[in-house]
Amino acid sequence: MEKIELSEKNKNIILNFGIILIALFIAFQIYKSEEGQINALIQQKSDELKKNKASEEIAGFEKKIDAYKKVFVKKDFGSVMNAISNIAKDSSVRIISMRPGDEEKLADYIRSTFLITLSTPSYHALGNFISQVERDKDIYFVSEVNIISTESNKDLKVDLKITAISYLYDEPSI
Repeated sequence: MEKIELSEKNKNIILNFGIILIALFIAFQIYKSEEGQINALIQQKSDELKKNKASEEIAGFEKKIDAYKKVFVKKDFGSVMNAISNIAKDSSVRIISMRPGDEEKLADYIRSTFLITLSTPSYHALGNFISQVERDKDIYFVSEVNIISTESNKDLKVDLKITAISYLYDEPSI
């Protein structure tokens, strides 16, 4: 009898304890489900931030490419001749002849060559000339050098092939 009375007394406590356990179980299940969704959202946010960073880098590279394309514009023969002549004067080299060479159109750019024959008093003057040509703001490359030494003359005769790169890009239409 005592047990029955005790169980009648504690019936509400046992029932409340059972309800609390069921509520805790349901809350734990909801927490696990929401935690999975939160982790998925955190991963998605991380992926999107990486994509944004990559997009910003690509945009920066595109701006740099456009700036370089503006530097590598097609040069006419007269402007090339002026630039090379000025460099020759500065480096004690005398130009004997200068003529345009081949022009090769590739996918995105044109490679123009200029054939130059010059006379130089020393290898040092020649090196100085080539160095100044390749450091010029208009960007030229010396792609071939043929040095002819003559015994009758102290000067060296040199044939050079200078290459200029010009990018092909469409001007925005108005």
